[in-house]
Amino acid sequence: MAQNKSVDPTAKPYTPINTDMVDDLEHYALDKIRVMIEFVDHSGTAEKMNGLIGEVFTKDHAEFLRMSDGRTIRLDQIRSVAPHVHK
Repeated sequence: MAQNKSVDPTAKPYTPINTDMVDDLEHYALDKIRVMIEFVDHSGTAEKMNGLIGEVFTKDHAEFLRMSDGRTIRLDQIRSVAPHVHK
């Protein structure tokens, strides 16, 4: 039986991510490259989403990305990000 992970990952202090990943995210946003992002949501569940990154920004000493559709993720929730090829 799966365990219910009720710990909100954003309730923990922000853990800065590798600057290379931040550079990649900014590159994808600037060049409007569609990406696939694997991340942990507020309930601790692994999720995936794809789309265009609208912006990468800092708020309250934490880094975030906002997708072009408005979805926002704190960068330390991201497990992987890669260009997404539409077939």
